[in-house]
Amino acid sequence: MKRVRSNPGQLQIDFLANFRQILVSLGGPENLPVNESLFLRMTDQWEATHVLPADLLFTKSPIEAIVFRMKKLDAGTDRLQFPAELIGGEIRGEKGLTGFAATFREQGWVILPAELSAMYRNLFLNILTAAVGLAHLDLSKAELLAEAERTALSAMLPEEEVRKFFGLRLSRFPESFRSEVANYFNLPFEYVLKRANHLGMVSEQVIDEVRHTPPTRNMLRRAA
Repeated sequence: MKRVRSNPGQLQIDFLANFRQILVSLGGPENLPVNESLFLRMTDQWEATHVLPADLLFTKSPIEAIVFRMKKLDAGTDRLQFPAELIGGEIRGEKGLTGFAATFREQGWVILPAELSAMYRNLFLNILTAAVGLAHLDLSKAELLAEAERTALSAMLPEEEVRKFFGLRLSRFPESFRSEVANYFNLPFEYVLKRANHLGMVSEQVIDEVRHTPPTRNMLRRAA
């Protein structure tokens, strides 16, 4: 029988594959390889040296605040189960990076591009953090993203506040209304609308119509 030559490097890759998983990748299919490649490089570096990239801008305090708020709302259900250690940060200049939530060993990872505007940064940080807390559920990636969005928006947008704008079951939203809502909540209008839909204040048909219109806000920061 022909002996198969072992490759220590390949064994290490195969071994680590059992411990790391992308939970949610933002953006389209074209962004997934970029997000996966960055996660692979970062976890390889962490495994070898326990040192994170020097250009990782830490966002640990905001993540801790998000976890605290979500746990408070989730009290008594144990639906959200966060790992003891969360690594969160922003990377600048990584072309094609859209952001992702992942797990590595006993850690939760939340990574975003530093170029995001403050509004989208806060939104995606909440969604990705929620995804880490929901990772124990038996959900597909699409289901996990949808549930993470629902959980994040529930924590960020109290029902009584949303009802102030959507209590009349509106079906048309002029630009002035969209801008007012986005400014009030400091969140993109289309995500506030999703929360209103979760609460039964707007229909799925309305959501579909808005989904095919351009976002009201730019996701990226304006250049200085």
